[in-house]
This record gives sequence, structure tokens and C-alpha cells, in this order.
Amino acid sequence: MFSAPLSTWSEELRIRLHQHDWASSVLGAPDTWPPAIRIVVRLMLDARHPMFVFWGPELGMLYNQPYVEFLQDKHPSALGRPFREVWPELWPQLAPLIERSLAGESIYIEDMPLVMFRNGCHEQTWFTFSYSPIHADDGSIVGLYGTGTDTTRRVTTERRQALQVRMADQLRGLSDPLEVMRRASRLLGEELGAGRVLFCEMAEEGSDGIFHTNYTAAPMHELLGSFQTEEFGSVIARLRAGQTSVLADIEAELGQCEPATAASFLAIDTRAELSVPVLRGGRLTSMLIVNHHQPRAWTPYEIALAEDVAERVWNAVERARAEAALREANAQLEALLGERTAERDRLWDMAQELLAVASTDGYFVSANPAITQAVGWTEEELRATPFTEFAHPEQREELLGVVAQLAAGKTITRYEIRTRHRNGSYRWLSWTVVPQGRLLYMAGRDVTEEKQGQEALHHAEEALRQAQKMEAIGQLTGGLAHDFNNMLAGVVGNLELGRFHYNAGRMEVLPRYLDGAQQAAQRAATLTHRLLAFARRQTLEPRPTDVNELVRSMADLVTHTMGPGIAVEFRLESRWRMTLCDPHQLENAILNLAINARDAMPRGGRLEIATSDVEPDRRGAVSGLMSNGYLRISVIDNGFGMDAETAARAFEPFFTTKPIGQGTGLGLSMVFGFVKQSNGQVSIASTPGEGTALHIDLERYTGETQSARVATVLPQEASPSRELTIMLVDDEASLREVLSEVLRDEGHTVFEAGDASTALAKLRHIDHVDLLVTDIGLPGGMNGRQLAEAARAGGAGTRVLLITGYAESAPPEEGLMEGVHLMIKPFALVDFRAKVREITAKL
Repeated sequence: MFSAPLSTWSEELRIRLHQHDWASSVLGAPDTWPPAIRIVVRLMLDARHPMFVFWGPELGMLYNQPYVEFLQDKHPSALGRPFREVWPELWPQLAPLIERSLAGESIYIEDMPLVMFRNGCHEQTWFTFSYSPIHADDGSIVGLYGTGTDTTRRVTTERRQALQVRMADQLRGLSDPLEVMRRASRLLGEELGAGRVLFCEMAEEGSDGIFHTNYTAAPMHELLGSFQTEEFGSVIARLRAGQTSVLADIEAELGQCEPATAASFLAIDTRAELSVPVLRGGRLTSMLIVNHHQPRAWTPYEIALAEDVAERVWNAVERARAEAALREANAQLEALLGERTAERDRLWDMAQELLAVASTDGYFVSANPAITQAVGWTEEELRATPFTEFAHPEQREELLGVVAQLAAGKTITRYEIRTRHRNGSYRWLSWTVVPQGRLLYMAGRDVTEEKQGQEALHHAEEALRQAQKMEAIGQLTGGLAHDFNNMLAGVVGNLELGRFHYNAGRMEVLPRYLDGAQQAAQRAATLTHRLLAFARRQTLEPRPTDVNELVRSMADLVTHTMGPGIAVEFRLESRWRMTLCDPHQLENAILNLAINARDAMPRGGRLEIATSDVEPDRRGAVSGLMSNGYLRISVIDNGFGMDAETAARAFEPFFTTKPIGQGTGLGLSMVFGFVKQSNGQVSIASTPGEGTALHIDLERYTGETQSARVATVLPQEASPSRELTIMLVDDEASLREVLSEVLRDEGHTVFEAGDASTALAKLRHIDHVDLLVTDIGLPGGMNGRQLAEAARAGGAGTRVLLITGYAESAPPEEGLMEGVHLMIKPFALVDFRAKVREITAKL
């Protein structure tokens, strides 16, 4: 019976259909079902559209996988149960339709409103569905089947659009702000079926508000007059923060935590409320309030609709007020002009607000003294000059567009423009303009000081950022100077001692001092690599890497490094295992973290190195990174731990908690830079006295893998190759001298140059060059890569070795063309010799 292909329904539903105890259900065992029912059930289970079947005296239900979306938490308990038990809240509406269908009528209903009880709450929905009788072979009706479509989204969208159209029609042309609020409140109240809808306006100081005209439905009454905001506690706080307040059951939600606020609502017969704030300039200026006398679960549609109406209507209110104010000013001006009395002149002259009348031709008709005082021009000069001439050049084209809108009859509010003062400076003026025929009635104010305050704040912020930047640079350069001076002292001191013993003829001690100088130089090289790692500019060689194998291969090294007093545990639990990174740099990072952990446990302790997987959804929520998953490498100790302030600075360059001389402060910075450069994340969690956990998260790799090579591969000595012709180009003469000596010791003919132009000149007179060794950063306008291209163009068989001390200029080695290789300075001469042998081995 239920052996359809798995693609027909989910595995979960198939299992439940097979395992369901049909014999004890109201439907009985499937082999007892009428043949017609069984046929319809098979067809239903194969359908991709939501379908259901019910039959028998108690109308037991069966449904397909798409119908589960309608049931939600009622599934799977609905299988085999009577329809009226599954949907008791819908039975009064649907029972008459079911009876008609069982009597032989096919039923089709569009967009029927249904209040469903799902997931613990009632939900307003709309459905289009059909019922059709199922006939047995003898023509009798043995049950019915149906199909359904959830049309809630379409219906609510259409209802919202219809409400917006009705509201636009109702509000169009209204000049009375109270009438705007009254009509909008009635339309929204009728749409929501709410007990009361009104607008409230806040006083300037924000301590009290005024209720405006209400829409009410019995048994609720109007709210008029003023109120104190403190009466409504956290609700007002949320509104001031710009958040919509939604309370479905005020007694249940506020009765215990805010009894005074709950009492204020109950005193006005409100047990559910929905309030939407309207903010202007960051201040709560008004709100739309929807009240209901009973608890009510507000739907997302209702909340979104209220938020949309609040902003639209208050814009209309502000527009009506602005238009009314300007019309009133215009009427007063016309009356005053008609009377030509001194009283009119005094009012015009004493107004602090900028008032003017202009024409759509672009000229002022009149301007009050406040304008002349603000911009320094006389009224005659303002009337004689097109007002576009007073606008800042950058805003003139924009102003012409605004004038075109005004000429078309559109009111402009709060339009800010820079206006030229008589002294050559510019003042910021904010205008509200109402067109009437060919005249423009303007009211505005000078907002220059506000703009200057904003500009001063911006400059102060820029100055602060610059100061912080310079402080960071000072810290960085100070730390570099300290560490490099120490290392240079080691180099210079050992060389001086070596020269002293050489002059004294004690040759046997020279290797000791040469080794000391070399070690100090290598420490300096390590410091530069750490700086590049922190700056994320080191050249990496990413490859598919098995993190479990990599950590396992380091077990002996880590254990020996920790010493006998620290127990080391490895917990390798990553199932994905593979990531794309530079395995050598990852080894360095893990070893660095392990050494830091060891230093935090001077009296011994426990170190754990673990690998695990981080699912995509959880990882994305934590860091904002989206991928197909992350591999986490964790280094956890039970040492001293850090407080929050120290942990927050742990990745800063040169920040260290170790005594002077025992740490550079670049270890964690290097780890941070490497992980960031590998598109990963690094995080730290620490508690003083309990220990520290550092986590490296690297993106999961699902591409093709190569043979795993975790351990470091040292270059093998190759036998010397045949004599070759080599061009060596480097602007550092001392390095060029050393490298040329190495190459000549190998038996090669070496030509030297300090820049690209000199090298090209020499290449023209050499028959053939087997190998070009060149620095990337060369003086004279042509770099090493361009030189290599020119040399290879002249001789296709020329191999190239690029060398550079600045990794940012180095291309990734896998991106180099065939026959071109790369080495990063500083490098050991034995490595340089081996690299040359490797490159020229096949020549």
C-alpha cells in the first residue's frame, strides 16, 4: 500500500505510514479500506500538491507530505484521527461544506478566512481548497478527498494594497491634520477589527503626551486629553528607542514585572496593545496606538500594516500642517498687502523665521528682513537676481530640479541649500515651500550653526582617529627598534669578537662567533616573517591539508617541547579533516600556541590539542562567515588564564605579559595574521586561574586532495650541474657579491647588474643566458618581473629565479608561468644553491 518511490514523500512520512497502528485507528487496517479509497490514497501520496483524504463514520484523516506544512505541530499525531479532532477550531466553519460534499456535491472555496491553532497559538490564515466525494464502484460515496492552497500571503498583500488605496483616496486633499488622523484611524481599526485606534503626539520635553481623535468599537471608549509617559513604563522606553511595542496579553506579560504599567493599561480597558513610534531627528514625536479589550495575538501582517500606516499617515499630518501654516501665512500676507498697514509691515519685519515669496520664473518677489539679515543681501538685490545665482555651484543643478517639482505643484519640505552671503561665505538655509499658481510661498530657517557643529564633530573624530593611528605606529616602531637593536647587537658583537680573535690568531674559536652572528640574524629574519604574518602579507603555499594527520605528526615535537611536568592530550575528532592552507605555517601556529600554553603553566599542568567540526549555520551565526563548514583546532591549557582586558589585547603586536627579554609580543599576532590570510577566524576564551582556550577555525575543503605531506620536506643536496651562464640582478651590492661568489664556486659564469636597464644592456651582448636571478623590486622604473619577461622574450629557454624580501610584491608560486621560480629573502645560501641546482637540473 505504501511502497511508492521515496521521491514521492519524505522518508520520515513513509516510515510513519508503514509503522502506524492503523488497526486501532478509526480507519482500520489498510487492507479493509474500500478499493476506491485505496486508489485515491495512492494517487494522493504521489501528488506534489497538498492533498488529504478522510472517510468512515468519524472521517479519519490521511494526507501527503505537502499537507504536513499546513498541519505543522499537529503532524504526525493527525494520521488516522477524526478530522474534527485534528481541526476542532475549524470544524464549525467546515462541517457544513463537508456534509454537502459527502452528499455528492463538489465544493470549491477561494480565499476562505480560517483561524488555525498551530504551534501553541491561534493564527489568521486564508485558504483556497476543494472537497470532492469518492465514489465506490456501485456509485455510493465512501469518503471525500480534497486539495488546498495557503493564500495567506497573497490575500494579506492584496488587503494591504487595497487599504493603502482606500487610505490614499480618503486622505487626498485633506488640509486638517485631525481629520487626517481620524480617517486613517477608522480605516485601520476596521481592517484590524480592533477596539480602539488613535494617534498620540508627544510634548517637546517628552514627559507627557496628548491623545488625538479616536476610532473605537464597543465596548471600548475614546481616549482624549493628556497623559504622563511614566504611566506606561517600558512601553514608552521601547518606543523612544524606535521599537514597535507588541503586547498580546498585558496582564500575563506585565502583571508581575511591571504591575503599575499593567494597571495603567487595565484602567483604560486595554488587555492587548500595538504601538508604533514615529521619530523625527531621533526624538519620539508621535505614535500610532492600537488597543483591544481582550488578549490578542497580533499577527506579523497586522504589525507590518500598523507600522506602514503610522509612517504614511504622520507624513500626511506633517504635510497638512506645513501646508496649512503656509496657506495661513499666505492669507495673512494677502490681507496685509491689501490693507497696506503699518501693522502688516511690523509683523513682516519682526518675524524671526525666514519668510519669502518667489515665482516659478526663478526670482524673489519679496523677502522679510530675517532673510536679508541671514544672507546680507538687500531685498532689492534679492528681487533683481535669479535665486539660482545665490545657490552654491554644486547645488545649482539640483535646485533647478526642485523648482521644476514646485512648478508642477509639489510641496517641498525641509529642503536644505547652501546660500551665498554678501561677504562671499555660504549659509545653510532649510526651506519648506508650497506652490500656488506661479508663486512659491517659502518659510525657512538658518541651520548654518547646526551644520558647523556637525562638521566640527566630524573633524574632531578624524583628529582622534589620526591620533590613535599615530599612537599605534609609535608603538609598532618602538617595539621594532627595541627588538632589532637587540638582534643587531648580537650580530655586531659576535663579528667584532670574531675579528678580535682573528687578529690574535685564534682561528679555532671563529666558528663560535660566526654561528652566534648567524643565529642573531636568523632571529631577525623570524621577526620579519612574524611581522608579515601579522600584516597578512607573507607568501603562503596553500594546499589540501589533513588537520588530524598534521596534529598527529606533531605529537612527539609538542610533547618534548612541553617537558615532563605537563600532560599532553590529543583529541582528534574532526570528521571532515581537510582544509586548504599552508601546512608549514599551520604547524608554526599550533606550536606557537602550545609554547604560550607551556609558559602559562610554570608549575606544570595539562595541555589539550583538539580538532572538531563546526557546522555552517552555527559558525555563520558566531562570526558572520558563510561557508560549507569549518574545522576547529583548539589549544587548551589549565594555566594562569587572562582577564577580559588582557585577552582583548592578546593579538596586538608587541603586547606580551612575559618579562622583558622573554617574549617579542608577536607570537599571537603571527597566528592571527596567518589565520586571517587563510580566510579563517581565531578566537580566545580565558578565565583567570582556570586556563585559556584558543581556537583556530579554517574553512572546510571539499575539492580534490593530493597526497598528504604534512612533515617539513628539507631540500636534498643535488650533485653539481654543468657550467652555466647566469645573469644576477640585485640593487643590494653586498648581497649580489655573496650570491655571485656562491654561483662561481659552483663553476658557473656570472654576469652582474644593479638594475634592469644595465642587465638588459648586458644581455644584448651575451649569446645565451641559462638562468636569470633577479630581485623583484629594482630601481629605475622596471621591476624584476618585467625584466624576466623581456629576457625570456629574447631567449625562450632562459629559466628565471625571482627573489624578494617583501612578500606583498611576490606573486603566489602556483601563479607563476612555467620556468619561473620564487624565493623569499632572507634565505640560507645552502637553500639558494639547492634551488639553483633544482631549476637547472634539466638544462
